[in-house]
Amino acid sequence: MFFVSQEKRKSLYTKLFSSVLVLSLLFSSGLQAQGHNGHEHLKGVVRAMVEINGNKEIQTLPYASLYWAGTTHGGTSDENGNFDLHKPHARETLYLVVSYTGFSADTIAIVPGTTFIEILLSENVQLEEVTVRRRMGGSYISAIQPAKTEVITTHGLQALACCNLSESFENSATVDVGFSDAVSGAKRIQMLGLAGVYSQLMFENLPGIRGLSSAFGLTYIPGTWMESIQISKGSSSVLNGYESTTGQINIEYKKPQRSEALFLNLFANSEGRMEANMNSSFELGDTWSTMVLGHVSTQQFKIDHNGNNFLDVPLGTQINIMNRWNHEVDHKRHVQFGLHILNDQRFGGQTFFDRQADRGTTNAWGMESATTRLQGFVKAGFFLPNTLESSIGFMGVATWYDQDSYYGLNNYNGEQKSLYSNIVYQSILGNTNHRVNTGMSYQLDEYNEQFNGTLLKRTESVPGMFGEYTYTWPDLFTLILGLRADHHNIHDWFITPRVHFRYQVSNTGTLRGSAGKGYRTANVFSEHSSIMASSRQVVFAEEFRAEEAWNYGFNYTHIFPLARERNVTVGADFYRTDFINQVVADLDRSVNMVVFHNLDGKSYSNSFQTDITMQPLDGFEIYTAYRLDDVKTTINGSLVESPMVSRHKGLLTLSYSTRFEKWRFDMTNQLNGPKRIPDTRESPEQYRMPEYSPSYYILHAQITRKYRNMDLYFGGENLTNFKQHNPIIAANDPFGSYFDSSMIWGPFMGRMFYAGIRYTFE
Repeated sequence: MFFVSQEKRKSLYTKLFSSVLVLSLLFSSGLQAQGHNGHEHLKGVVRAMVEINGNKEIQTLPYASLYWAGTTHGGTSDENGNFDLHKPHARETLYLVVSYTGFSADTIAIVPGTTFIEILLSENVQLEEVTVRRRMGGSYISAIQPAKTEVITTHGLQALACCNLSESFENSATVDVGFSDAVSGAKRIQMLGLAGVYSQLMFENLPGIRGLSSAFGLTYIPGTWMESIQISKGSSSVLNGYESTTGQINIEYKKPQRSEALFLNLFANSEGRMEANMNSSFELGDTWSTMVLGHVSTQQFKIDHNGNNFLDVPLGTQINIMNRWNHEVDHKRHVQFGLHILNDQRFGGQTFFDRQADRGTTNAWGMESATTRLQGFVKAGFFLPNTLESSIGFMGVATWYDQDSYYGLNNYNGEQKSLYSNIVYQSILGNTNHRVNTGMSYQLDEYNEQFNGTLLKRTESVPGMFGEYTYTWPDLFTLILGLRADHHNIHDWFITPRVHFRYQVSNTGTLRGSAGKGYRTANVFSEHSSIMASSRQVVFAEEFRAEEAWNYGFNYTHIFPLARERNVTVGADFYRTDFINQVVADLDRSVNMVVFHNLDGKSYSNSFQTDITMQPLDGFEIYTAYRLDDVKTTINGSLVESPMVSRHKGLLTLSYSTRFEKWRFDMTNQLNGPKRIPDTRESPEQYRMPEYSPSYYILHAQITRKYRNMDLYFGGENLTNFKQHNPIIAANDPFGSYFDSSMIWGPFMGRMFYAGIRYTFE
């Protein structure tokens, strides 16, 4: 941390790496992922013999469909034709159904003990001509998940620059992303019209971005590390805790057992941002594999396009490293554990601010933030011998997060120590149509925050227990009933009931629904870090109660077949969130303060979305969506629209690939509706803002040229060059009463171009 003394920094890093060593020793004896739950799984590759220019060649088939006959369990192969499926039974012969457009479907007998298979599909003899078409697969709706789950694949992540998680949702209508203020580079997301903190942000079903890391955490996950992103709306499974209210975003990192031997990515944009990424995986014998993921990004150019003497983009450097291990012994255990270390430094404010001379003075306004984050995790699964379909899994995460920062004359330091553990037992009741999961969890959070000399400390200790029953009528109906009870040392009991169902209305139509409760405790400084980049006085009107809300909704997906075996997929969903209590940030009471208080009245969100996906031509995919959000909160005794929430959003993405994807063209069009801006009528006229922001349109585009082991890509963002004028109120008087950089409703940086190279060595 660049403004912490050398002695303190040395002490912190000694503590950091000691924790890493102890954690790795403790967790190295554990066993793998709850997601696998110790079950035997089948790996393989799907290929086909095709004729190209008169020559027959064997090609892998990306995104081939696979499912176990007589069940609703299955999946798809990845972009390289590889797949990894869990077996619903380990001790009897199973039948795997494999299909791909233009090829004859095949059913393959999988005898007990088989762990790898190569599948070769044959041409469909009823077709006069067979065209191998690589489906775009940028995103899809999981066909087998009881909750509606949108999966953004590696293919979709590469359709945009996607340097980190915060830039991964531009072509999704479900999640909105924007800057929280105009000086720090912090990002915020919204789902169902509500702040992202009401959705669980997880990695591989483990707690990821939560607590103090919510301010900058979206920028801490590099895009090249991610294998996929799974976005589900509504309440999630009780196995994952009590915090999910509006949905869940789960990141799947690349795995050492199925990743490239070496992957390199270099990126640069016209604003001076540069980054380098490296992933490398190794196999160590038959049962061990490991992977190193590295990321370095830096911004060194001073950019001030709007001429307000404030940097549009903060300067700084981020160093991000992960090492993960995988250990597999068939029929016995599967272990994953890893360590993730991050150091992030950023510096912004007025272009002439001098960190050494001006900090703590009114000579110039500046901000600086230094963050160190250490996280270790383990996921373990035990296949229980002499039992039928029974397993026990363990998951654990330990996190240390430390941030030292200042925003003008506001000083903020925050430290969080967290420990999470989860033990799950899974079995069947009679047969595989009836499954039960039960277990215990423990969440410990120790917060130590200091804001302008005010010390805020608290420790949250939450043991809990849960149970979940799943009934499956194969190929027709799935019902999940869940209940958990957690005891919070401050807020007493959290009782969390949840229900999900999936009904196959027809061969082409699927109806899903969910209802459930969610709880969370607010961290107002990290969740509203933009307030520190203003002159507003922070007022706590009362002691905060736990936030509590109900969420319920339905969605329907229908597939309409087109000519030449192409499909049109149409979906519609509606979700409502009702708050029993919410910690409200009142920005309307006065332009000189923000008042935090518990909800006194109603607060709700209604969100409706409809979308269409189609492939009218070979290699050409169209996705279009429209979303309507009605979000209101009681503020000052009146039920009003929640601020900075777009009521309407339209999205149109176009993607075209030539044969074998030698060239790929991607375009993303966004239409964003107006947002209510907090009341500024008491400000002087030159500092007032309108009641609503205007609607605006944004265009992103990218071209990719693929070679055997290398991709070259270049593109542009915000090609319409739309910008919010005067994003910083009273930029000419940053130490005055009306300075505010948090009133951000749209992009404040203009057109940006970028280029990059990806190299893969298998």
